[in-house]
Amino acid sequence: MSSRIHSFMIGVLLPIWLVMLSACSGNVHDNNGMAKSEKLTIGYQSPTAQTWGALIIKHQKLFEKNLEKLEPGMSANVQVDWFDAAAGSVLNNNMIGGKIQLSFLGDMPSLLNGVQGITQPNYKSVLIALDGKGKSGANQAIIVPTDSKISKMEDLANKTVSTPIGSSAHRMLLEALEAHHMLDKVTIVDQSVTVGMQSIEQNKIDAHTTWEPYPSLMEYRKVGVKLHTDETDQADYLTAVVANRDWAEQHRTYVIAFLMALHEAHQFVMSNPDEAADIFEKESKFPLSVCQKMVEAIRFDAAIYEKDVDTLQKSMLFLEQIGKLKKPLDLDAFIDDSYLREAMTTLNQPYLTDKELNGDWVEAKRL
Repeated sequence: MSSRIHSFMIGVLLPIWLVMLSACSGNVHDNNGMAKSEKLTIGYQSPTAQTWGALIIKHQKLFEKNLEKLEPGMSANVQVDWFDAAAGSVLNNNMIGGKIQLSFLGDMPSLLNGVQGITQPNYKSVLIALDGKGKSGANQAIIVPTDSKISKMEDLANKTVSTPIGSSAHRMLLEALEAHHMLDKVTIVDQSVTVGMQSIEQNKIDAHTTWEPYPSLMEYRKVGVKLHTDETDQADYLTAVVANRDWAEQHRTYVIAFLMALHEAHQFVMSNPDEAADIFEKESKFPLSVCQKMVEAIRFDAAIYEKDVDTLQKSMLFLEQIGKLKKPLDLDAFIDDSYLREAMTTLNQPYLTDKELNGDWVEAKRL
């Protein structure tokens, strides 16, 4: 009896023990002694044109290419997934949840991500580079229906304008209204870009303020027109790349390879505008003519100038004023350009001098 029990126990426990042993060893090495594949998820926003540096990296597989340069054979062991989101808040939630390691974000979502990094117990974040830039609020616009009688800012008096509250477009709208002494003459309501565009198309709102490519798309469809504000002192419109700080510190090689890819993507847009527009069209599904406008309008530049830090500082104050910021963010602690500097050194490309970083954007020196 005991012999049968002993044989039975061996028959049951031995396979379980072998499976456990196999699983434990499989977590570290495969049959060739190589590390098992790691997963990297990159978040991006195809509805936000100034983050389209991501589309070039994705389409051309530039991250894999540059990772292979740094560590031959490593790219074969990394699974790269791309997560397309309609809004920065979706990417932020997934980063906090540990599902995304790197994200292309607008300026306001980047700052909100940074605040989450100092308020959430198990999440830290770092801003490692910029992507698209729009000088003095460029690549954002106030849109009115095509048949609207509104043709200048003053015509918005006693009208209702929608915008995503807390966005860079919201800030641009407030600055434009303030410049025309109209802050108390316009009703501002919160509407997502999708709803705002529908409202313009259906003549349900007097105006909507948003970012590219939507203003150009509305003009392409001949359902909306841009209202020119003629302002030159508005805040720059920035987008950024934010990483999970703990992940970045543990995977510095990946981060360097990614920023090498970002630089290559930016150079590609400048050197191959027609092909870049084609890639934008394929990846974003926006019309080619709209994508061609984006190639011309957006400054793709990873460099973080002092003026960019100032812009982010003012954006943070804006978020505080409207009650969107839980806690002040130390930008010096949040921003770390050491990864970008190392990437440029690895590429044998010059970084900006201190004098250049403290001045205006250098036209002929985009990173």
